[in-house]
Amino acid sequence: MVTLECLDAFDHLIWLRTGARAAEALGCNQSTISRHASKCEHIFAVKLKRQSAEWVVNGDIELLAAERRLHQLYRWEMNLPLRFETQHWMRDLYATWQPTDWRKGNLNYLEYQRPVDLLRNRIIDAWVCGAPDLPDDPDLTCVPLFEMPMLLAAHHDHPLLLQQSPLTLADAAAYPLLPLPQGSFPVFEARLRELGLGNPVGGMPPQASSGPANTELSFSELCLGIASALTLPLYGPEYRSLPLEIPIHFGDVLVIHADFARHRRSQALIDSLLTHIGEATAEIASVRLLHNPSLEKARTPAKTD
Repeated sequence: MVTLECLDAFDHLIWLRTGARAAEALGCNQSTISRHASKCEHIFAVKLKRQSAEWVVNGDIELLAAERRLHQLYRWEMNLPLRFETQHWMRDLYATWQPTDWRKGNLNYLEYQRPVDLLRNRIIDAWVCGAPDLPDDPDLTCVPLFEMPMLLAAHHDHPLLLQQSPLTLADAAAYPLLPLPQGSFPVFEARLRELGLGNPVGGMPPQASSGPANTELSFSELCLGIASALTLPLYGPEYRSLPLEIPIHFGDVLVIHADFARHRRSQALIDSLLTHIGEATAEIASVRLLHNPSLEKARTPAKTD
């Protein structure tokens, strides 16, 4: 009922959040994006509304959903650019991935529900999220890409880094964790609670009994951060990983519609992502690639994590 260009503009505006980003992605001007979006609103009898920082569609979307299914199938079969998204803590890893037939989004989602909605509504074609929290939806297919151990990040003057005796989970449990987006990671948070981590701590956590002179940390500096070998640098140069093994593994997982799980472009995407991840993490032994033994064998020994 509408042209590819028209629905492209409408859905890029929803996906990328601003007319400027949509126009840049599609190689047009903002007035074209606005004109196409208005046309879609009229034809499908819906209305775009701002909800926080996101665009949401109000109205009966049955006809719009049918049109999106048709347009998505056409994109996949005619080798048109497909749409890729991921979470903000994965941004550095995938920002350097340069596929020829995929268009990357903002790569900055803090929570899971919005990208899941974009995928279910066929506004995007693929999304990389983090295990163990995966969408529970029979219409979506999850493909694990790699896994790595969880780390706890601590300020370099943190009492646990100054502790002389070996660290235990009980030692770490005395300190609160920096908060996660509320309700976004229920499976992961349940596992943290099983280990005694992440529980509320009354008052200030304990300071070090001995350490550098005139050093007193703030509450936030005494909190521990959840990290991995890939995300630890995001905390900045003043943070280190605790020498403590946490029995939880993270992992990046590709999520696509089940309709396209066996499509040739899905396999090409998996191969491209695994090749990029393998090259980008070649010196990090704790990152274990999945679904491609030949890439795993090609990895070089790590220096340090």
